[in-house]
Amino acid sequence: MQSRIAFLGLGRMGLPMAVRLAQAGHDVTVWNRTGGRDEPARAAGAQAATSAQEAVQGRRVVITMLSDPDAVLTVLGELTLEPGTTVVEMSTIGPDAVTLLRERLPEHVALVDAPVLGSVPQAEAGKLHIFAGGSAPDIAHCAPVLSVLGHVEHTGELGDGAAVKLVVNVATINAIVLLGEALGLAERLGVGRDVAFDALTRTTLAPLIGVMRPRVGVAEQPALFALGLAEKDLRLALAAGATADGVIGAAQRSLAQGLDAGLGGNDISAIIRRLADGATVHGH
Repeated sequence: MQSRIAFLGLGRMGLPMAVRLAQAGHDVTVWNRTGGRDEPARAAGAQAATSAQEAVQGRRVVITMLSDPDAVLTVLGELTLEPGTTVVEMSTIGPDAVTLLRERLPEHVALVDAPVLGSVPQAEAGKLHIFAGGSAPDIAHCAPVLSVLGHVEHTGELGDGAAVKLVVNVATINAIVLLGEALGLAERLGVGRDVAFDALTRTTLAPLIGVMRPRVGVAEQPALFALGLAEKDLRLALAAGATADGVIGAAQRSLAQGLDAGLGGNDISAIIRRLADGATVHGH
């Protein structure tokens, strides 16, 4: 059944998701804070709006895929949403921001938090894993739309999807930083990069190495997961209660130094190259 959807946010993940929804036959209107990104969505059959308010007019499902909590709260806070609208928040913003969003949205608007596990290739193929938090009826209402994008897992009440996504991202990002530090140690011990990679494939890091090894060797490549977004996710985790002087805090400081070095828009594999080449984390 065709749904009338507003899709707000056409970044690296949002654009292929909007394209898939349009290709599946849904009536999709798209909007992005920065212009000039909607051509692939229009080519797939979506309509482009000149404002977020225009995009949501007459739409019963409003999907947000934006960069951070401030962007989500600002964009949605400026909208007038019609009674019966369901907002599906798919960005990684953490459970506290979901709670704040629920408080700011009118009672006649339903909210589902549904962040995704996966990167650009999974978004393009409709094979994302979607952690959905909210009431069973609200999630069932969105299921025909979300199923176009991947597998939906109902994780619990509103905010639980965002919480699970933070847990997953923390583990993944920390493992990436750990890989960089392990390769940095190998460098200082005189162990060749390929020898170290081969040895590490015999550990629990093997699946991660299979993904990251080819990316570490190429400095210029599309950012499947930007270093700056990874740093933001760890800051969200620390704000949500992760131990500041533990592994998560150390990984966040390492990524923050990568940001200071101008790597924020680079693929997260840039932190592996940086640490493998001898960068160290200073201070707390």
